[in-house]
Formats: sequence, structure tokens, C-alpha cells
Amino acid sequence: MKKKLLLIVVMLVLSVTAISFAGSLQNILQRSEVENIELNNKEGKKVEQRDQNKDKVGENRVKDKSQDNDSAVVKQEQNKASEIKKEKSKNSTKSINKNGESRNKTEKSNVSNDNKSTTLKPNVYIIDTVNNKVIYKGYVDINSKTAGDVTLKVLIDNKISYRAKGTGGSIYFSSIAGLKERDYGANSGWCYFVNGVKPSVGAGSYTLKDGDVLEWKFLEDGLK
Repeated sequence: MKKKLLLIVVMLVLSVTAISFAGSLQNILQRSEVENIELNNKEGKKVEQRDQNKDKVGENRVKDKSQDNDSAVVKQEQNKASEIKKEKSKNSTKSINKNGESRNKTEKSNVSNDNKSTTLKPNVYIIDTVNNKVIYKGYVDINSKTAGDVTLKVLIDNKISYRAKGTGGSIYFSSIAGLKERDYGANSGWCYFVNGVKPSVGAGSYTLKDGDVLEWKFLEDGLK
């Protein structure tokens, strides 16, 4: 009987020990599983964070590239604008220089013409001999021009009134500065002289040359 009781006690002890061991083992396994899950979660979070960091880095690189491209485009536009401004300034400077040169040339030509007109001796005269009055005296380029053409130019340029009959080689001046033929007699009128000599042809047919002096005189007797 005692042996049976001992066996029963031993069996109970062993059972309790086995149960407690099994429970502790189960707890250990559960803890290890929990730890593994936590580790896996941590690693997953780390991987996600790495991926997020990679994505951010990629986005930053893209942004940097886009910013670089934008800055490059802006620089190109600024360079183009500056080049356009430079070209405009160059063109304006050239135009100003050209205008200045043309003005200088014009002024020089005007000065030279004025100097010529002031320094060169008069070679065209229009004289009222009846009233001893000089109607016009000045220098004109007469080379290779007819006396009629030179006279027309002088009268028109100096706004001297006149009346003329005929054209070209047959032109005849019947009135100059209000003095008309026959105002002072039947033979009075305008006659022209070249170098003090009265030509035998009309003013429209006589060709002048450098050095000639053309004179128009209103005479009481133009037939002398």
C-alpha cells in the first residue's frame, strides 16, 4: 500500500513538473515568437524608412536637376537678352555715328559751299543800267551750262520775278525784276554779255565754261 502511494505521489510530482515545464516552454516559445515578430516589424520599418529615404533622395535629385535646368534656361535667356541689348546698343551707336558723320559731312559741304560762295569771285551779274542798280551778283557753277539755264537757276533760286519767251535754245527774257522790254523806249530791253562781249546767238544756245563772266544788262538801246 505504501509503495502504491509513493508511486502515486511520484507520478503526481512528475506530472506537475512536466506540466510546469511545458507551460514555461510554451511561454518561452511565445516570447521568442513575439520577439521575432517585433524584430521583423522593426526590420520592415527600417526597410520602409530606407525606401522612403531613397525616394526622398531621388526626389531631391530630380528637384536639383530641374532647378539646375531652370537656372540654365534662365541664364540662357538672360544671356540672349544681354546679347540683344548689346546688339541694339551697337546698332544705335552705329546709327548715331553714321548720323554724326553724315551731319559732319553735310556741315563740311555747307561750309565748303559757303566758303566757295564767299571766296570765289562773282561770275553772274544782273544790272539795271538805266537806274544804276545791281539786281543780283554772285558765284554760280556755270561750266558746260547754257547762259539761259544759268539765268533761270539764278532767278528761281533768288526768287527774282521774270518773264521768258520760248524754251531751250530759243529762250528770251522779256522781263526781269519788274523791268520789261520797251519800258524805256522802243529798243530798250535785256541783253546778255559774256566776258564783256555781246554774243551773236541767243542765251539758250550759248554754252559757258569755267572762268566766264555772265552779265545781264537792261539797256535803253539794246540794238547798239
